[in-house]
Amino acid sequence: MKRRLGSYPTRRAAGGQSMVEFIIAAPVLLFLILAIIQLVLLYRIKATLDYAALEAARAGAVHGADKGEMKNGLARGMTPLFAHKTSLAELETAYLKSKAEMALFGKVEVINPTRAAWNEHKEKQFNDRYALPNDSLAFRSDSVGSSGVNVQDANILKIRVTYQAPLVVPFVSWVLRGKSEYLKSGAFEGSPVNPITDRMQIESYAIVRMQSPIYETRNLDN
Repeated sequence: MKRRLGSYPTRRAAGGQSMVEFIIAAPVLLFLILAIIQLVLLYRIKATLDYAALEAARAGAVHGADKGEMKNGLARGMTPLFAHKTSLAELETAYLKSKAEMALFGKVEVINPTRAAWNEHKEKQFNDRYALPNDSLAFRSDSVGSSGVNVQDANILKIRVTYQAPLVVPFVSWVLRGKSEYLKSGAFEGSPVNPITDRMQIESYAIVRMQSPIYETRNLDN
């Protein structure tokens, strides 16, 4: 039986159809690969930030919740992100880079204690300055006043650390900001990506017990 002409698509037509399908699917596949790479980098940053937040809290615990010391602790904790060798000179350079990066894109906020707790439980210290006391907590009254916490709980330092992490993989930030034609408008509405800097906010929390009295209420954010 002879096959009638045009009953089946020619090889050229089949090849053209495959090319169209590839052109449609390739950008999506490429984006998925790039997105996975970016997510791995963000996971590394988040893991490092968790450790850095603890370093910041420890620095605050022994320095009266001083914001400057906590920012230095944050920079020390984030140093591994900027170090590519193990030499002392490389580590010093990485620390300086981390400190500059945290000054621009890092933030430390004190959630506890509050200024209300400081005002309620403050005492004059041996140097005639008022501070949130840190000594003999086991023998102090555990009564809760108007601030909602007792003096023991007021000596628990809880901080929130935020960092604007850079999105370094091409095209990923475009899609997250809704600039891609492959997604409907508003698909990523409320995206944490800053449209100006192409950075995504990552946050971490840390809780430690104070090891020193808090003298300055300016170190407290609420």
